[in-house]
Amino acid sequence: MRILIILLLLSTAAQASEIDEALRAEEAGDYVKAATLFLPLAQKGDPVAQYNLGVLYVQNRVIQRDYSLALQWYLAAAEQGYAQAQASLGMLYESGTGIPQDYQKALHWLTLAAKQRNATAQLQVGQMYAAGLGMPQDYREAVKWYRLAAEQGNAIAHARLAECYAKGWGVAQNDAMAAKWYGTAANYASDERQRNRYLASQTALEKDIASRKATEARIEDEHKAVQAEAARIATEQAAVNQAVEDAKLKLAAQAAFDARVQAQELNNVRKELDDVKKELTRVKTDKERSRADQRSRLEAQMARRRAEINAEAARRRREILAEERRSKVEKETLAKTSKPEPAKPVATAAKPEPAKPVAAAAKPEPVRAETATTTQGAGKVTYPAKTELSDDELKHPLIRELQPPVGSLPGKPLIKIKQIEWSKKQNDS
Repeated sequence: MRILIILLLLSTAAQASEIDEALRAEEAGDYVKAATLFLPLAQKGDPVAQYNLGVLYVQNRVIQRDYSLALQWYLAAAEQGYAQAQASLGMLYESGTGIPQDYQKALHWLTLAAKQRNATAQLQVGQMYAAGLGMPQDYREAVKWYRLAAEQGNAIAHARLAECYAKGWGVAQNDAMAAKWYGTAANYASDERQRNRYLASQTALEKDIASRKATEARIEDEHKAVQAEAARIATEQAAVNQAVEDAKLKLAAQAAFDARVQAQELNNVRKELDDVKKELTRVKTDKERSRADQRSRLEAQMARRRAEINAEAARRRREILAEERRSKVEKETLAKTSKPEPAKPVATAAKPEPAKPVAAAAKPEPVRAETATTTQGAGKVTYPAKTELSDDELKHPLIRELQPPVGSLPGKPLIKIKQIEWSKKQNDS
C-alpha cells in the first residue's frame, strides 16, 4: 500500500511537471509543443490539459479551429469542477459561437464558476442579469455580481459599477460614486488604451458633476432667493390679511355699535311715540272730560236759565192778568157811576211792530209771551220780558252742538234761540 501511494505521488509529480512544461511552452508561444504535451494529459483526464487544449481549438493556433471539439474539452474539464473551464464553457453557450446559443446552460456554468470566485464568471453573470439574458432583467442582482468581480480587481467590473451609479441602475444615482469607480477601473486596466478610456469617462463625469454642482448651487441660490421673496410676499400677505381681518372686525364692531345705537334710537323713538300716544290719549281724555264737564255745566246753566225765563214769563202773565182784571173792574165801576161815553182810542205814536225772528239753520219754536197791552189810565205800553239768550251765549260752541242740525225733523229744541227786536216807540198820544 505504501508502495502504491509512493507510485501515485511520483506519477502526479511527473504529470505536474509535464503540465508546467506545456504551460511554459504555451506562454512562450510554442503552441506545437504545448499541444503535443496537452493532448496525452487531456486524454488521461487532466482538467488543466483539457481546458488548455480546448483553448487551442478555439484560438485556431496550430490546431485548426473547431468549436465542437473545444466544447467537448471544456465540458470534460468543467465537469471535474475546473472553474476556468466552467467560465469558458458558459461564455461559449452565451455567445453561441460555433454551437447553438443556450442562455440557461450559459448561466448554469457561469454561476458555478462565479461561486468559485472566478472574476470573469462573476462579471459575465452580472452582465447577463443586467441584460436579462435567460432570466428577468435585475440590476440589483447584476450589481451584486459586479461587486464580487470588482473585489478581485476586475477592471471591467469596476467600469460596470461606475455605469450603474451614473445611470442609477440597481443603486441610487450618484455621480461622485460613478467617478470613483471609473478611477479604480483605470487603476486595474490591463492596457493603456483601456485605462485612458476609463480616465476620460471619469474626467467627463467629474466635469459634469462640477457643472451640475454649479447649476445646483445657482438653482439653490435662486431657490433661496425665491424662498426669501416668497417669505416676504407671505409676510406682506399675512400683514394684508391681518389688516383685512382687523378691518372686518372693526367694521363688524362698528356695525354692531351702529345697530345698538339704531336700536336704542328706535326704542327711544318708540318710547317717545308711546309717550305721545299716551299724552294724546290723556289730552283727548281730558278734553272729552272737560267738554263733558262743560256740557254738563252748560246744560245745568241752561236749565237754570230756562227755569228763570219760564218763571219770568209766568210772573208777567200773572201781572197782565191782574192788570186786565183791574182794568175791567175800573171799567165796570166807571160805567156804573156815569153814562158811558164812547171810548176814544189812545193816541199812540205808532202802532207797535212785532219783533222779527233772526234767521237760523232750523226754525226754532218761539218762546211764548203775552202780547203787549195798554193801560187806559197811563197810556203806557207794556212789553213782555226777554226770554232769549244773549249774543255771547249764542256764540258758545257747545250751544251750537245742542241745536238740532239743519234739515232734521222738527221737534222741541233744547233751548229756544230767538232774538226779538223790541219796539220801544211811545204812543203818539
